[in-house]
Amino acid sequence: MRCLYQPSPGQGPPQNYDGALNTVGVSIGFSAGSVLGWAVFAPTTGVPAGALAGEYVGVTGTAAVGVGGGANVLLGGSNRTIALQPVSLQGSAAVNVVAGVSALQLRWR
Repeated sequence: MRCLYQPSPGQGPPQNYDGALNTVGVSIGFSAGSVLGWAVFAPTTGVPAGALAGEYVGVTGTAAVGVGGGANVLLGGSNRTIALQPVSLQGSAAVNVVAGVSALQLRWR
């Protein structure tokens, strides 16, 4: 997936990442793409370029018929000090239910 980190105003330019999200658990149904929005919580302001790169792990739960909702909490990045938490509903074209453990790999580009 393509990922864009948009820092708060005055905290630096946008950063582009490539990402891969894998879930181990139960997945029933189908989906055709989605859009996720995450809040980034870090121990400092002004996250340096490339700092979000790394592995994140956490718990995932999603239910969808048309547009769905999901809950994901992922921890990782630089010394496992960065938390990614959804800021809104997950938008997708789907009929599915997912529950499991997720792993997100981000690579700075």
